[in-house]
Amino acid sequence: MAMTVDGKITSAGREYPRFTSQFDRDNMDRLRAEADAILIGAGTIRADDPPLGVRSDQMRTYRRSLGRSAPLHRVIVSATLDLDPQSRFFTEDHEGDRIVVTVEDAPGGALAAVASRVEVWKVGQGLVDLPELLRRLKRRGIDRLLVEGGGRLNWALLRDDLIDELYVTIAPRLLGGRDAPTLLEGEGLAMVEQRRLELVEVRREGDELYCRYAVMR
Repeated sequence: MAMTVDGKITSAGREYPRFTSQFDRDNMDRLRAEADAILIGAGTIRADDPPLGVRSDQMRTYRRSLGRSAPLHRVIVSATLDLDPQSRFFTEDHEGDRIVVTVEDAPGGALAAVASRVEVWKVGQGLVDLPELLRRLKRRGIDRLLVEGGGRLNWALLRDDLIDELYVTIAPRLLGGRDAPTLLEGEGLAMVEQRRLELVEVRREGDELYCRYAVMR
């Protein structure tokens, strides 16, 4: 995740975040090259419609050098299936699996429309059962899962103690706004429940900071 110094991942208007450098985008490409799959929330797809593949030839070569010959899989979590069929997730050419994860009680019409285009998993009632989702992804052969937000999905994974590491780019920008989303949304934790992190690595590039944390258990 990338955030401003005041912890915002975008503006209150949910605009496409334009506050990081080319180095940050290249770093994201490297993380994708090292992963088996990308997991992303439907809200991020609706707001940003990001490209979800390994972008550069250099990073695709790097991926192969790691022994990751299989294509990068893409997974969206969406209980409501409120997804734009013209988003990059559905329209971009991509060799890997495209999976939409929803719930048993998902809207029937939307379910049929999505299932006609990509693989659909129904996992949980009302809310996606994230621990079960990760078990299913593991059975699919996905060992290294890269989560790219947004804040609500990040929060749900933290709540269920499913995060191992956190990569955070801190950009030299300020946005403010009580309604601007942060790295973690949701109801949050009580002070006594706070999660401890260990700073594994930090790097400065220009005025940006790149921090890698391990979740302490």
